[in-house]
Amino acid sequence: MSHITNLTSNDLTSAAAAAPPAMAALGVAAPGVAAPGSLTKATPGAPGVGGISDAQDTGGAVPAAGHPDGGGSGSGWGERPLATIVIVNWNGAHLLPPCLDAVAKQVTGFGFQTWVVDNASSDHSRAMLAERYPWVRVIESSRNLGFAGGNNLALRQVSTTYAVLLNNDAIPEPDWLANLLAPFDQPGGDKLGAVTGKVVFLPRFLRLRLETPTFSPGPHDSRSLGARISSVTVNGRDVLRDVLWEKLTFGAEGPPTAPFFWTRGNGEMLVPVPESGTVTLGLTWAAEAAKTVMLSWDGHSGPADGGPGWAAADGGAARFAALPVTGTEPNAVSVTIDDTAPRVDVINNVGGIVLRDGYGADRGYQEVDTGQFSNPEEVFTACGNGMAMRAELGHDLGWFDDDFFLYYEDTDLSWRIRSRGYSIRYVPGAVLRHVHSASSVEWSPLFVFHTDRNRLLMLTKDATLPLAAAAVARYPLTTASIAIRTLRQGWRARSRPAVRPTLLRLKVIASYLRLFPSMVGRRREIGRTASERRRALQDWLVSR
Repeated sequence: MSHITNLTSNDLTSAAAAAPPAMAALGVAAPGVAAPGSLTKATPGAPGVGGISDAQDTGGAVPAAGHPDGGGSGSGWGERPLATIVIVNWNGAHLLPPCLDAVAKQVTGFGFQTWVVDNASSDHSRAMLAERYPWVRVIESSRNLGFAGGNNLALRQVSTTYAVLLNNDAIPEPDWLANLLAPFDQPGGDKLGAVTGKVVFLPRFLRLRLETPTFSPGPHDSRSLGARISSVTVNGRDVLRDVLWEKLTFGAEGPPTAPFFWTRGNGEMLVPVPESGTVTLGLTWAAEAAKTVMLSWDGHSGPADGGPGWAAADGGAARFAALPVTGTEPNAVSVTIDDTAPRVDVINNVGGIVLRDGYGADRGYQEVDTGQFSNPEEVFTACGNGMAMRAELGHDLGWFDDDFFLYYEDTDLSWRIRSRGYSIRYVPGAVLRHVHSASSVEWSPLFVFHTDRNRLLMLTKDATLPLAAAAVARYPLTTASIAIRTLRQGWRARSRPAVRPTLLRLKVIASYLRLFPSMVGRRREIGRTASERRRALQDWLVSR
């Protein structure tokens, strides 16, 4: 899964893929063959086949959608599962139960089995799986293979008809799997290589609009900055990393342990909140000088609450508060938002796109879900979280590229699916709720390294030579530009220059060069087996 976050034309922010599919699942199913149920009856000696005998006590949720007997002996289901769900896990013992409980509740007309690939977890994931989910087959890896290698460890063993990827930090709706696989059995399904569903963020959100005067930091930074936010709390709980900032800020800055966000002069922030009840929102911020920030939100049409800085707007249909920023030293403010403020669902991914400069992006990323993506349609790429694929095609393509580890591996695989002449379809009825960046931290060095490097690897393998060469050549030039600018800023400020971003980009270049010969070989293999020309596939690429 990929999204664009404040990318500039000169590639300065160097991040184009997120909402990471760091932990995902792959499953296979053929609709309309087995009798109804969520798991095919276990066949003796068949490893990983879901289904439990009546005498077994799972200690947790059991895969018995529509069947109170849990799919055990005598349930009347088929002898062979038609689907395999593979969930890659790394230290996700706290994430797996909601995911697996939701998998167990899938309502389908076919059987499926569930595998978890444990990527050398150091927490109690394996013990928890053995105790609470004995119907899950656990495939143990001796080291962390990442999203790509972890999935491949299981995918290369899959013998069922379709493959479905599911993050361990995602919770599927009960009809998710059935809706995801249905298009394969519909007219034109024989040319369908993959299907991708609707991924929304797990919590619901409060939509807040912010407006404040701006300033320019100086000749070396052309941005118009509003306020610097270093803390956001909801009812006393820190949610800074969970706020969706795409339409308000310039992205995370500062060290990973203490990030902050500079806002624009106006925009929208989406704050995760409880499903109901009054919310006390706390903000800690600073700016270049004392100023007022106007914060507004939708609310009831009754009279204003009264009190300093409060009023009703637009005939009482909207609410706002005038909040102070006292200056360059951070100050904390709070505002109480009553329970009439509407909660909204926010889109994480509804299929993917690739921009003409080679960056991958999630369609609909951080848009409030108002039904704008309610129709099935063809898309260029599928999201690695909730992606269904023909297993036979996956085996032929070699599944994910192990060298990618995580990020952009789904975009690369989608590009290769299309090179064989297959299409990719988005279906809105296959809904997942996803915990944003639960398995890795957006904007962390790990994130930036793999998104930067893997974008270049993907283009080297899949794109036309002009696009690939331009992107690869631009990266070291931009790195040099950043290094020179950083040194100049440090010299003028008489301070130590921030060299870590440049060193990280140099590490990207070194890793790319190490893998370049392998990518060229894979590029030739893709060209040899393709039925669609690269130039024709790039007609799908879109402008910013």
